[in-house]
Amino acid sequence: MAKRKTIALALGSGGARGYAHIGVIEEVLARGYDIRAISGCSMGALVGGIHAAGKLDAYRDWVCELDYFDVLRLVDVTWSPMGAIRARRIMDELEALIGDTRIEDLPIAVTTVATDLIAQKEVWFQSGNLLEAIRASIAVPGVITPVQRDRKVLVDGGLMNPLPITPLVAAHVDLVLAVNATAHSPRNQTLEQMLPPADAAEEEAREAALEARGGGFSDWLRGVRRGAERIFSAEKEQALEDQQGMAFASPVGGVPLPPGDASRLKFEALKSSDAEPAPGEEALAEPQADAGAVTQGKQPPSTAEPERVDENAPELAWGKLDMMMRSFDITQATLAKYKIAGYPPDILVEIPKTVCGAYEFHRAAGLIKLGRHLAAEALDRYEKGSDG
Repeated sequence: MAKRKTIALALGSGGARGYAHIGVIEEVLARGYDIRAISGCSMGALVGGIHAAGKLDAYRDWVCELDYFDVLRLVDVTWSPMGAIRARRIMDELEALIGDTRIEDLPIAVTTVATDLIAQKEVWFQSGNLLEAIRASIAVPGVITPVQRDRKVLVDGGLMNPLPITPLVAAHVDLVLAVNATAHSPRNQTLEQMLPPADAAEEEAREAALEARGGGFSDWLRGVRRGAERIFSAEKEQALEDQQGMAFASPVGGVPLPPGDASRLKFEALKSSDAEPAPGEEALAEPQADAGAVTQGKQPPSTAEPERVDENAPELAWGKLDMMMRSFDITQATLAKYKIAGYPPDILVEIPKTVCGAYEFHRAAGLIKLGRHLAAEALDRYEKGSDG
């Protein structure tokens, strides 16, 4: 019986595109390779750590069931100047899955990569609590709050090393496979365009079904935009502070929020996507609908002055968030090219950053299929070349 080839995996960052790592792992295992080591950054750290803990199948089943609104409910917004999202709800789900697992106890050698903002260098987690290591590695600067530990401020490892091949240099394996989930693409390739025809048709049908159920992507996006507007509208909060005086800190650069209950009501409304708007806050909860009512000639209640609604504000606020994520993607894509050039892996799987947005976590099923499809093609090329 032929000895199984040993392999090490470098799983890169890339937000939702990191779901493709699941498909890559499935294809590698299906071909009989023995995974001995995993190095991961951001979503690569999350997927790699969960696989090493033996819980990848359960995680896969969970994420494939998430729709737009499930994802939105997992986003726990905070007013911290260090980031807009705590990620506590997500980590609670992971804790229920893998518990208090320590990296050194895993059957596979795992390295998760984070960035220390104070020392301006990479931090490799190769021992200690797995959940804490994952949490540090996924902390996208300005979006997910960092982890503060031992006088370090730890954020997403993709800031310095989005494709961590270097921790695998000393691994005693037959080959190294790297998955770049922020790859540059000569053209804007969509997820459906890259999938095999049968899988592409299934993905399109799934998206259409989601659209038909519960309002679909447009309502989900509107909810995210409203959240982004509150998080990033520093100018509006500053104006309110000038009028009413300082009371407590806002989420944006320490700009103070006004006193009273109004801002706290906004915060509570934002924390729960399915909560009913507080009395007097209807305009806040549905600014576009309120603006439409005024346009149609409906008069607001005479007891209160109508709130002025800038219809472009949600789009402008979303643009700021989108620009942050896109800028981070571009930086990671460029850094990944240098990492590949410096430490070329034996096999490279590239997921174009155009297949979906970094925040489209409801597309797990299609991205997993894409990862498996691209891994199969890359392994076919490698195996054909090694046999020849």
